[in-house]
Amino acid sequence: MKIILDNTVNLAPYLAKDSIYDEIYLKSGVYKQKLTIYKDNLTIIGEESTIITNHDHYYKIYSDNKEYNTFRTYTLKVMADNVKIKNLTIENSCVPSSKYGQSVALHVMGNNFVCENSIIKGAQDTLFTGPLPKNLLIRYKDFLPDVELAGKASKQQYLNCTIYGDVDFIFGGATAYFYHCNIICIGKKGYVCAPSHYEETEFGYLFNECNISYAGTDQNPKFYLARPWRKYAIVAFINCSIGNHIVEEGFNDWNDESRQKTVRFFEFDNNVSINKRVSYAKILNKDEALNYLDNYLKFLNN
Repeated sequence: MKIILDNTVNLAPYLAKDSIYDEIYLKSGVYKQKLTIYKDNLTIIGEESTIITNHDHYYKIYSDNKEYNTFRTYTLKVMADNVKIKNLTIENSCVPSSKYGQSVALHVMGNNFVCENSIIKGAQDTLFTGPLPKNLLIRYKDFLPDVELAGKASKQQYLNCTIYGDVDFIFGGATAYFYHCNIICIGKKGYVCAPSHYEETEFGYLFNECNISYAGTDQNPKFYLARPWRKYAIVAFINCSIGNHIVEEGFNDWNDESRQKTVRFFEFDNNVSINKRVSYAKILNKDEALNYLDNYLKFLNN
């Protein structure tokens, strides 16, 4: 069943598990709401300038008199499976990160999630792609809801999206595919992504035909493509356009040399010199890249 809503409506009941609606159309406007999607098989489509925004950050005090922490700062959280969002801007307005710290805009725990033609805006930790690292499943017992501590595998797709941030602004343990996305770095320095995949995870992050650019004002920005939030992190950059704000080394080991032996960092045919790339990033040849991409997409769509 379909419904059309505007920004005078509280969206939460329409996202509940027992909602009768499976297609929601949001009219243009600013929706100042903090939302969680619990309904499986839900599609949400916005018009031009449909913005969902919130202003929670790490240091803010929650109702339990504790700090929000990273994982309660979300603007939109997706707990359901087979959810698709299209033509939306999801924003956490806590910018800059030097003032607010971690502030998540979109927090996705569900499986088979698709985000298309959308903008995801924030600074530090803009997009969380669950599951959580295994040690945090234990650490956050009695802090986060049990359903978030299951370590459930998740496949996610971001198609023709724009994602803003600075420090670790795409992070987590999902198999997440970024295709034709604009990845826009802001601030003075940071890391595009901080993957945290489990050892048994076969495929992690893949940026395919993405544009990685800089929109800040600093004269000498210093960004890395990735650093491993956990030691089995996986990320591949294939056929991407990479700005010169990305340092020549490309990657960082998060000050832990032992992670160099376990990370799975790959690159192919990006428009940059690889002469100074770190030794633990594997540069694929054409056959390897085509095979990796083919196997990844088979896995993603299986």
